[in-house]
Amino acid sequence: MAQPYISVIATARNDNHGGNLLGRIQVFVDAWINQAKRHNLASELILVEWNPPADKPKLAEALRWPKDTGPCEIRIIEVPSEVHVRYQHAAALPLYQMIAKNVGIRRARGEFLLITNIDVVFSSELVDFLAKRQLENRRLYRLDRTDVDRDVPVDGTLDDQLAYCHSHVIRLFTRDGVFPLTPEGFRVYEQHDIVATDSGIWFGSGWFEVELYTDEHFRWMRDEAELHLRVPAGGGTLQLEFEAGPGVGAAPHVLEALDGDSRKVAEWSVTGRAVVRLVVPPAASGLQVVRLRAPDGGRGVPADLRPMNFRFFRIEWVGASAPDGNMLPLGDTIQATRSTLARMVDAGVRAGAGSALATPWNVWQSIGLLRKRGADIFDAGGEFQTGPGWYHLEKYGPQRFRWASSNVELQVRLNDGSASLGLLVEPGPAIGFRPFDLVVTAKGGALLKRARIRGLTYVEFAVPAAPGEQFTLVLNPENSGTGDAVQFEGDARTMNFRVYGCVRGSRKVAAPRASSTPWSARVVSLRPPDMDWMDFYKNQQREIAEMGRPAFLHLFACGDFQMMARQHWFDMRGYAELDQYSMHLDSILSYAAHHMGVQETMLMPPLRVFHIEHDVGTGWTPEGDKKLTERLAKKSIQTIVYNDLALMVTQMRRLQTPLIFNLDTWGLGDCELEESHP
Repeated sequence: MAQPYISVIATARNDNHGGNLLGRIQVFVDAWINQAKRHNLASELILVEWNPPADKPKLAEALRWPKDTGPCEIRIIEVPSEVHVRYQHAAALPLYQMIAKNVGIRRARGEFLLITNIDVVFSSELVDFLAKRQLENRRLYRLDRTDVDRDVPVDGTLDDQLAYCHSHVIRLFTRDGVFPLTPEGFRVYEQHDIVATDSGIWFGSGWFEVELYTDEHFRWMRDEAELHLRVPAGGGTLQLEFEAGPGVGAAPHVLEALDGDSRKVAEWSVTGRAVVRLVVPPAASGLQVVRLRAPDGGRGVPADLRPMNFRFFRIEWVGASAPDGNMLPLGDTIQATRSTLARMVDAGVRAGAGSALATPWNVWQSIGLLRKRGADIFDAGGEFQTGPGWYHLEKYGPQRFRWASSNVELQVRLNDGSASLGLLVEPGPAIGFRPFDLVVTAKGGALLKRARIRGLTYVEFAVPAAPGEQFTLVLNPENSGTGDAVQFEGDARTMNFRVYGCVRGSRKVAAPRASSTPWSARVVSLRPPDMDWMDFYKNQQREIAEMGRPAFLHLFACGDFQMMARQHWFDMRGYAELDQYSMHLDSILSYAAHHMGVQETMLMPPLRVFHIEHDVGTGWTPEGDKKLTERLAKKSIQTIVYNDLALMVTQMRRLQTPLIFNLDTWGLGDCELEESHP
């Protein structure tokens, strides 16, 4: 037979591993043969039967084989038990997956070798692509794995099997992680996610799974990250809270936003933890795609393979589209801020019955103010940007506030027709905690409000601008009397007063018409970052510099689809033949190939590989990770863990050279193995 264009290589033994093993192999074999015939793809299907059980029929007998396999040759290569027992874990590990695949790689005749597993189905679009013979040398082809329910019809036609796979998707193995999917194809929200489940905001590629560090959940983004947005009618304002990670280096840090046509629509340059806003126009389809990009990102770190560019703490709709929906429930607000409210009531009692501080209106307005606050002290339904005079956000137990000095500037834009602002203010130590006059002026000097602050006081005043127009306020403390300031050791700040909240007030006018500019962006607030990554990695700067901006490869479900020219597999001497479980050995090969000059190339949908679900714990899935780990530990079978993998990849990144594990006899090259052609 002429040289095949593609060799498809997998390994198995008739031991019912994972449940209904023969059924899954039958689907795999039938689907590939029928696809090869349909697309006239010259190929060979190599099954390496490792250590066949003595009490079970061999695969050539146990499976159903068609009389006519068309342009596909079937080869079964047997590795007998006499070879298997040479290995340390022979009794506990009945199949050495990567060594078995090397057996097939070593003996394959195809121009390109596709290494996979026996429980997959390839989409028609993928096989059609292969049949067009457009593959290139010095490429390692990868794709996302699509997991489907286990009941793929074994006796169905190829079209029946493909239809089942397309309609029974359960999860996706991507470069970023493993994600269950909704019936609409969106990634399912995680517990403690950074968006609300009813927000109409979904994560696309470029977002890693939710993490917890100290007391806040967040998601890292790599160099680019997609958001799929169901935009409110008439457009909406998207608020994002984030800070830079080690992937973007020293400040300032630039984050860009691109629309669905890859046009840059916004850019923010930040130096700490930022809250920014992006006005998003509606889309004709109802869904708008926004891609966030870190143009200076991609730097590596020794302990983690991911490019950790920015970490996001919260993404939500705010402003005119959802002002009241962002308010905390009344009971939750009172419970969370009871100590603040108690001090306000106490200030009112001490001020006397005739004081405005003692009125129910003052307390009720203050509760409303606290309900409207976003992550900072500012209203989630407006745009606020702090200027000179402000100190960073502080949290003390349930209290949240910012200290302010003098000539305190604040830029504001109110888009929903609000005509006033409310402040909750308290005297500070720099004026000895004495009562004072809060003087609020416009940037040009016009007086907007003068209010006496005695204890915790609510102040409301009219804004000096039309709805949708940006304006600047200046806040100053005056007439605080004479007396000594209170000093705190080690704190040189001028803390004249502190503000617990700044939100839209009770007065309204007609809301402005939508802006003629479809996109616009603002920085709402900045404060120092929670983590100084430059300091965290200060002792590893040499390693980081040596790595530069390394490639971040697609490692999830490598074993189900890795394809490159035959010569490259031989240059690599196949997978590392370690006497242990196969975890991460395919990932090591991906990085070794990359550092040998073979570029990873992603095949995108509709080019797919469908993986048939098997029993939990018999192969790696998020749900079965614990069970698999416990099974290996119980049998004392070694395996490479993620930290080991990160160390090996870090060395390849630093030295720009591959790790080659095997000798010239890799793939049992010194063994004569029996081969059959059913």
